[in-house]
Amino acid sequence: MSSYLFKKIHQLYPPIAPATGVGLFRVLFGLVTLQEVLFLIFFNHLIFDPIPFLDVEFPMIICFLWVWAAVALALVLGYRCQQASIVNYLFWLVFVNFTPMQRDFDGGFDLFMTGANVCLIFMPMDKAFALDGLRKKLQTPFVHYAVHQPVLVSRLAYLLPVILCLGFLYVDSVIHKLFAPHWRNGLGAWLPSSMPYYISALDFSWLLNQEILQKIIGYTIIGFQIAFLPLFYRRHWRPLFFLLGIALHLGITLSFNIYPFGLGMSSFYVLMMPFAWYRALANAFKAKQPVLGIVTGK
Repeated sequence: MSSYLFKKIHQLYPPIAPATGVGLFRVLFGLVTLQEVLFLIFFNHLIFDPIPFLDVEFPMIICFLWVWAAVALALVLGYRCQQASIVNYLFWLVFVNFTPMQRDFDGGFDLFMTGANVCLIFMPMDKAFALDGLRKKLQTPFVHYAVHQPVLVSRLAYLLPVILCLGFLYVDSVIHKLFAPHWRNGLGAWLPSSMPYYISALDFSWLLNQEILQKIIGYTIIGFQIAFLPLFYRRHWRPLFFLLGIALHLGITLSFNIYPFGLGMSSFYVLMMPFAWYRALANAFKAKQPVLGIVTGK
């Protein structure tokens, strides 16, 4: 088994995948983090104060939150990506475990974002859509860079985060679903979206009243999570899992009152997009002729 794993890693390690997806994932992950931090800033007295506006928990919390927002923005822009990802991980770790968020934010979103940030630390995030790439070029102004040569990364940068953060999460989730009566009866998607705690601000009563459709959605989710880990990496299955996964998590974003969780999970699906689609997008936006020419005279 170990020899098989080493063989697969050796096959996937060479940089043959475009860096576009990894850069786009960093941008989306940073945006989800930024909106969560801005949410904490806006409601900081309600979240952190023992008695809101009267008994203040710790006055410096708001300052740390603004620093965290700056770190998340640096992650979005790709400025000092490695350092920003490490500091961002520390902020998630401290706020989720050592502040009142531990008591009030007991959902899976914060734990998911903390774990996902560990993968982000080890990813080649500065290869696309990053200010770090521009900084490196400005530091070496006399080096010639091939304009039309694509930036490549290892396929492991795409596969490992999806396996660790989505695949294993789906395995744990589907085990729970198989032991839950409402999921076995096909009403797993219907039940939480009908509860006051999770109900969306949008009116989905027209959809929730379609029993057959709700059962189709519920059983599709179970089948999707069972098949994901064994099949998602196969080339012919990737488009199906990408489109179906995006649809399911955008459905969570719209129909449940836990939209950050749906957006955070959806951001991982940019790593699921087939590589040929990224190459097609790059060719579509690539200039056919140079738009700027520099003439040097003696």
